[in-house]
Amino acid sequence: MEGIFVTGSQDEGEGLTQLKRNETNQLNWPVSLSFDRHDNLYIADAGNYRVQSCSFSIKMSSTHDWEEKAIKKRSSLLDLIPQEWRLPESILTALPNDCTMIPAQCGILSELDLEITEINEIDELVHRIAEGRYTAVEVTTAYCKRAAIAHQLVNCLAEILFTQALDRAKILDEHYKSTGGKTMGPLHGIPISFKDQFNIRGVETAMGYVGYLDDILEYNSILVNCVLSLGAVVYVKTALPQTIMIAETRSNLLGITVNPRNRKLSCGGSSGGEGSLLALKGSICGFGTDIGGSIRIPSALNGIYGLRPSDGRFPYGLARNSLNGQESVSSVVGPMTRSLGNIRTILKVITETKPWLVDPNVHNIPWREDMFQEGQANKLCFGVIRYDHQVHLSPPVQRAIDTAVAAVRKAGHDVVEWDTSDSVEGIEILLKMYFADGGKDIQTALNISGEPLLPGVFTGSKEDELSAYENWQLNLARTTYAIKYLAKWNKTSEITSTGCPVDGIISPVLALPAYPTEFMFSVGYTGICNLLQLSSVVLPVIQVDQNLDQITHEYRCIEVTNAFDQAAKDAYKGPETFKNIIVGLQVICRRLEDEKAIGMAMVLEHALQSYRSNS
Repeated sequence: MEGIFVTGSQDEGEGLTQLKRNETNQLNWPVSLSFDRHDNLYIADAGNYRVQSCSFSIKMSSTHDWEEKAIKKRSSLLDLIPQEWRLPESILTALPNDCTMIPAQCGILSELDLEITEINEIDELVHRIAEGRYTAVEVTTAYCKRAAIAHQLVNCLAEILFTQALDRAKILDEHYKSTGGKTMGPLHGIPISFKDQFNIRGVETAMGYVGYLDDILEYNSILVNCVLSLGAVVYVKTALPQTIMIAETRSNLLGITVNPRNRKLSCGGSSGGEGSLLALKGSICGFGTDIGGSIRIPSALNGIYGLRPSDGRFPYGLARNSLNGQESVSSVVGPMTRSLGNIRTILKVITETKPWLVDPNVHNIPWREDMFQEGQANKLCFGVIRYDHQVHLSPPVQRAIDTAVAAVRKAGHDVVEWDTSDSVEGIEILLKMYFADGGKDIQTALNISGEPLLPGVFTGSKEDELSAYENWQLNLARTTYAIKYLAKWNKTSEITSTGCPVDGIISPVLALPAYPTEFMFSVGYTGICNLLQLSSVVLPVIQVDQNLDQITHEYRCIEVTNAFDQAAKDAYKGPETFKNIIVGLQVICRRLEDEKAIGMAMVLEHALQSYRSNS
């Protein structure tokens, strides 16, 4: 604890260093402190085992040690941005709410940089590199520059690895030249961003905690090794919130990450740094994690695409996490990106590396083309969720649902209402799983630095802590719930025109198009997928419209049912608050039907495009 001073006279005695009476000395911490019955302070010096006693007064410095470390970290990140990539003060002091156009207009990016970073499809970018149209260094430079701009606009990065990335790109280019134009893999030269849970050799993984600074590991997470083996370039790690257990991106360490489409609103979380970086096209694809909506929420809020796969499709091994060791509800890794085609590509190439050979929690399931094609059938049946029995949908989200339903029906598909009457029961089970340790894991991490817990975090208290037996009973309750859910799903064959059960569900991701920081958030629309390990793909559907999304009489008269519902209703004051925000929806399929969910999301996107062009 830097900044604590001891003033006083030291007792004389054999083997003790003499101090002048009333001398003031700053202690070197950590040390062991104790008091005797006369209020004398005893200092156990672990370095030479001397024990010193003195009367004392204590003076605390005005700045906590953790605050100084956080300030230093934020400053060091900015220092890693080259001067020629810095935005001028004229831009930084007059930022518009929607800053998505600044990267293209600020003059930092060359025409080639813009050409490269405006390509949304990984396959197209790989093709151009393979043809020799772009070098890996050119592609990496373009994305490093655009990521640097994005960070200055919305505070989205946790680690900057530009030097390492360019060194890697040079190696790829040398390989390409020396082999007569052969690439190193299906992601040759593609920059990939990672949420700051993934270890990269020689780099910090602070994970939003001040206490984890300087914790540098000498190995990569398994997923990092996978993408490197495919020829990719790792160039940044992205911001996440303290604890990870919150649906926005803010921490004592890095501050707040905002939404680039509307800087007055949150970018979501916990993979919010990825979401905002992708919205500014500072990445073509990155990896987030999801234990309650942490891929889907920032994907929806930032107008991008995301896959929350079922457990065991992507390797999570050797990554850092909150609630580590908790297995009642698994956190999963998934891609966040700028097209559905990219999600398909990433799942395909990652599974081709056979990650189950190095990560025991990955299923031996390669890409299944037949299941993908099943999701693209000419006649599908979609369920639709309009209310989770916790929070009513705001006008823009309701319009997004109505638009999606109209589009798939016009394309010849069937739609039935999905029964969510059991949703609250499932969410209650999920929350008990989050809180089962009584908050010990999170508090242990906070205690390292002494930083305070931020408001709004999903963490347990002593009253929530479960015994091993109680946790077993909770797991049994989840299994019972899952069996009933499957029975409900299977029974939909009685109401579909196909005579088969619903193929997948169109669902909101949240009741609002976006929300401010420190918002009272419910995981009612996302949490069931986590509890049951259902596959889910998020895609953008509509943009908030200043005319079409005004508060209706029906919405104004909705009977509020709980505090979450009230918070959402209070937040939606009209479309003006959510200007420029894109509303995303999710397509949910059964557990381990990730390929089918991708296929059905593509069907929905194509239906929406046709519906708009004919409207």
